Amino acid sequence: MPICKASIGNLLSRTLLVVFQRVLARRLLDETGLSMAQKILIVEDNSDLSQLLAFYLNDAGYETSRAGNLTQGISKALAERPALIITDLYLPDMNAVDATVILKQDPATSGIPIVVLTAMAVGDWKTKALKAGAAKYLIKPVSPPELTEVVRTLILPPSSLTER
Repeated sequence: MPICKASIGNLLSRTLLVVFQRVLARRLLDETGLSMAQKILIVEDNSDLSQLLAFYLNDAGYETSRAGNLTQGISKALAERPALIITDLYLPDMNAVDATVILKQDPATSGIPIVVLTAMAVGDWKTKALKAGAAKYLIKPVSPPELTEVVRTLILPPSSLTER
């Protein structure tokens, strides 16, 4: 199948636009300290999975921050006030249900949606997590499109909700 020059030009134009937008966003962050991207906190003790989730979300246009356990995650949530928290269910220091209760009781973090991501498809953990205040309970492995759709749904600006 021959490659069309117009297709290559179109692809190049779109790629340059994305690169330009990212450079502009980075410059704005560097000059003002303000970020155009919404921040998502990833709390995961598996560094490979944490990096992969961050890659997916960065590619979708989100800024990410990472913590390796829930004690760090709670501290980062208080300090950074992310738009969303994605956490593994089981971490060495505590489980996501207990952390969700802590975060939902604090006025500074009570409005942050929490997504629990786990390999536990059985048992009553989903019910416990949702009762504690988690917005979603996702089973690993989660695909990049599914993850980004959940994120977009949960941190959609309120004005966009009325336009749908």
